[in-house]
Amino acid sequence: MGWLKKYMPRYLKRAIPAWACLLGEVLVDLSLPTLMASIVNIGILGNDTPFMLRTGGWMLAIALSGSVLGTFRNLLSTRASQDLGTELRADLFRKTQTLSLATLRRFGTATTITRITNDVMQVQNLSFLITRIFMRAPMMIVGGLIMAFSLNASMALVLLGALPVLGVLLVFRIRRGLPLFQKVQAALDRVNGVMREYLAGVRVVKVFHRTDYEAERFDRANQDLTGIGVKAARSLASIQPLTLLVMNGSILLLLWLGGVRVGSGATKVGDVMAFVTYFQQILQAMTMLSMIFNAMARARTSLGRIGEVFATTEPMKDPEAPRSPERTGAVEMRGVSFTFEGQSAPTLSGLDFRVEPGQTAAVIGATGSGKSTLVQLLQRFSDATEGSVRIDGQDVRDFAQDELRRRVAIVPQQSTLFTGTLKENLMWGDEHATDEEIAHALAVAQAADFVARMPEGLSTRIGQGGVNLSGGQKQRLSIARALLRKPDVLLLDDSTSAVDMETERRLREALRTACAGTTVVVVAQRIHTVMEADTILVLDEGRLVAQGDHRALLRTCPIYRDFYRSQVGLDVAGQEVV
Repeated sequence: MGWLKKYMPRYLKRAIPAWACLLGEVLVDLSLPTLMASIVNIGILGNDTPFMLRTGGWMLAIALSGSVLGTFRNLLSTRASQDLGTELRADLFRKTQTLSLATLRRFGTATTITRITNDVMQVQNLSFLITRIFMRAPMMIVGGLIMAFSLNASMALVLLGALPVLGVLLVFRIRRGLPLFQKVQAALDRVNGVMREYLAGVRVVKVFHRTDYEAERFDRANQDLTGIGVKAARSLASIQPLTLLVMNGSILLLLWLGGVRVGSGATKVGDVMAFVTYFQQILQAMTMLSMIFNAMARARTSLGRIGEVFATTEPMKDPEAPRSPERTGAVEMRGVSFTFEGQSAPTLSGLDFRVEPGQTAAVIGATGSGKSTLVQLLQRFSDATEGSVRIDGQDVRDFAQDELRRRVAIVPQQSTLFTGTLKENLMWGDEHATDEEIAHALAVAQAADFVARMPEGLSTRIGQGGVNLSGGQKQRLSIARALLRKPDVLLLDDSTSAVDMETERRLREALRTACAGTTVVVVAQRIHTVMEADTILVLDEGRLVAQGDHRALLRTCPIYRDFYRSQVGLDVAGQEVV
């Protein structure tokens, strides 16, 4: 929990004034029963009306001051807890942005969302209860005991007998509830995971008419959450009757004892009334403590889950002395191997190649051969397990990641657009891009025509994930966005798979002209996409089995020849067939 120290000064800045107001409230509450006792003992029994009016006026004034203090306390405690939640949520989000893809995969998307939202909310609720109730409870218990002993020490012994029993029940309740609340948060992760997966693949679900199946999956996860939640609530509720039994039994014993002492003349009626009020205040404070500790049990689980994220050490850090070599666009891999965490077999093994500045290199291979992984290593989404990945002659691990992202732009395999206008999405490539630069990028990416046909042009709003655009439109907009970055190295990871052949041909020609000085690495499945590249890398099961231009590979590489035969048609003698 050491990470919490950072948030304490700002939180205490508002919490301490709230506790000061709370102390004033407690003093008000403790003074009222004594004043009430004096009204009964002196005013009513002594038939002293002026005393009753005077003391009653004081009680009213004190109660009003307590209300004012309570209002200020609520304002301060609400602000303190809201500020804490806001700052914590923002820091947690920023922390997740520094994590690598491998680390985020280890946490999982659903649990990451739950930690930023629900877990932070639990901590925020606890911080509110601490400033509003938690400090009040011990003050009321201690103050109530002092006032009770000052009224009648022998009757106060009833309190001393009841409080340890209530304390034992409280501790038992906490110890029993903590592990259950941990299971509740894990079940909530599963519900969020099912819901997120359904929303991400809603089109596929509807196409295959699997709505009922997804509803059953959600119901199972939801029922699991409900069952664990009910079990946790029932476990805590089972202690409540015993708590009430001890509390009400103590009050009955107190009333009986007070009646006996009033009958014998040892105690006044007003003192008994005040004593019962103090006792009720103390028992109410114990109930508050019970509620607080329930919130603590739940928040402790959330604090641990948040702490896991903050405590995560990211191996992919910027170097202490980052390098910034001359920008040339050279791309190189030396003995590169890569193995995903938890896998025994490497995805890439012993890659050695170099792409000269301004050249176009194409990567082709069967599904699962490691093409996209190769691109991810060039962008340093992951670090090579062995060997060195180099941009501009420098290992990518020696760059500041911001600097590397400025030199290398990527159009990923799955195009991602964000809620907003077309122009806002394009300016992710360069937030200072002019209208002329945007128009040029759209023209190169063969997107200018369909953007012009849209009713609002570049001001057209895009739904989340680009749901109101076709796959080919999203891919061309993603290419335009990357071109606006003006990178030295452009990575195209199967980024024209949803574009028709004619549009792709025009796109290749436009890129050849617009990116004359840019090193381009293309991952593709279509032979027509790669055959014009300066050099073609053929991957097979994570190994580089051949490298060369199209003609050379047709003569020397059986795997490449098989790709060409399956898409174009080629006989054994190397001649095209119909």
